[in-house]
Amino acid sequence: MEPKKKMNSYILAVDGGATKTTLSLRDASGKIYFEKTSTSTNYQAIGIEKAEKAFSQLLHEAYEATGIQDIAVAAFAVAGIDTKKGQTIVQQIVEQSCRKSLFRIQHIIVENDVQSTLIGLTGNDAGALVISGTGSTAYATDGKGRIERTGGWGHRVGDEGSGYWIGREILNTVFRYEDGRLQKPTVLKDLVYEMLQIDHIEQLNDWIYQTNYTNAQIAKISTVLSKAISLGDERAIDIACNAAKELVIMTDAVLRKIEPIHEGFIVYLNGGVLKNNPVILKLYKEYMMEQYPHISFDLCNQNPIDYIANRALRSLK
Repeated sequence: MEPKKKMNSYILAVDGGATKTTLSLRDASGKIYFEKTSTSTNYQAIGIEKAEKAFSQLLHEAYEATGIQDIAVAAFAVAGIDTKKGQTIVQQIVEQSCRKSLFRIQHIIVENDVQSTLIGLTGNDAGALVISGTGSTAYATDGKGRIERTGGWGHRVGDEGSGYWIGREILNTVFRYEDGRLQKPTVLKDLVYEMLQIDHIEQLNDWIYQTNYTNAQIAKISTVLSKAISLGDERAIDIACNAAKELVIMTDAVLRKIEPIHEGFIVYLNGGVLKNNPVILKLYKEYMMEQYPHISFDLCNQNPIDYIANRALRSLK
């Protein structure tokens, strides 16, 4: 058991994602005393009671493993906090979980996970964070406390340029090809069929409308895009160009909310689409530089929990 230190030495960082949750207990120097990943804490997906139970279990395990009791800051960065109603619900879940724990927490922060990550990245500087993973969103700050957002409204009405959006575009292409609505052939059909181990359009339809359907499954289809592009598939190239353009539109919209954009402004990039599809990343940067020639880009390579920990540590200063 770690010996106790004086107050304000320790922080808790919690990355509450849609599919998993990571809790990390660190001191002000960044030393990690406990870190564990568990199940989802998204109340919209699993319900309020299960979300609270998941948070409580992680907090309990952290205390049992370290014996540390006094926590200066606990930063809960949770996916799905997109409205005032969502903020209130998650705030109540987190506060109830903390009350049940044996920790004495001086300050609790509950906010959208992308906003937390942005603060962890930029600190007191102006900057933006663009994410294209299963979904897509963009946040920007002027470095003076103002934070703006664009996108992130979910697959039913948005998520343009995301893995889900790309996957849906690929599937639409396959159906259009099989129907005879495309004049040119596309290798996307063969790549999708190979990935899903099917050989008929009806099997693809059955897969899409299966009872255990998830957005992540559709997003996974996007991984065939790079190979199709390498084979010179015109439709795949069009999808990549359109994805990059959608991400640029989203980025431009959020940057215009915090104008002016000065030289040295950094746009941080994260998410599987931008990390794993070099063509989309290249096109995105080229399109952005046409509008903002003085900005720079930084592809995030740390674990998400590290950015949340930085956000908590910055609040100590």
